[in-house]
Amino acid sequence: MNFFDSLGSPGGGAGTLTITDAAFHLLLSFVLGTFVAWLYGRTHRGLSYSRNMVHSVVLLTMIITMVMLVVGDSVARAFGLVGALSIIRFRTVVRDARDTTFIFLALAVGIAVGAQQHAIAVLGCVMVGVVASSLQFSGFATRHADTGMLRVRGASGAANALEQVLTNWCRTHELVALRQGDAGETAEFSYEIRLFHPGEREDLLRALRAVEGTTQVTVAIEERAEEW
Repeated sequence: MNFFDSLGSPGGGAGTLTITDAAFHLLLSFVLGTFVAWLYGRTHRGLSYSRNMVHSVVLLTMIITMVMLVVGDSVARAFGLVGALSIIRFRTVVRDARDTTFIFLALAVGIAVGAQQHAIAVLGCVMVGVVASSLQFSGFATRHADTGMLRVRGASGAANALEQVLTNWCRTHELVALRQGDAGETAEFSYEIRLFHPGEREDLLRALRAVEGTTQVTVAIEERAEEW
């Protein structure tokens, strides 16, 4: 009995699996893993993009498929693999929760292909891909681009004058923090604001600096409507 014949024997590495079947499963996991990796790159936004992450998604899908093919329906192999893999410790910090989501997707696809549930693997990739693309490109859960934070330092008695200026320049404004100095004569006001027009930021700054008693004014307006 040679190596290739052993794949189809009960004592072989994968039960009754043939070399052709194993190659098909791994090829399918490669195709679907590549789709998941492409979907990740296509819908990714921000500065946390990693080429290694894309490669890992493809390889992880194939590796999980291989593990599932080895385990098959053997309880003994399953416990053996759990014991062998328990010595591995993964300490890589995933910077974006969305990256973790795609890692789980790669795991799920690999498990589905390895369990020979091809329809679930393909359908899952397609449906998750549609939902992920829709969420990314529809603007779902994005904030207004004219929303930001305003901090003003100055006299404690300038609160009313600041409120008047903000009413004139902002659609909405809310005092989220107030810090007073030791003597109570100075204070730092922190507002969450939404301007009528984002391009009027400099005009708002000039109007606030003209308020008697203000010593420092800073504003940060979101230029993009996604997290960086």
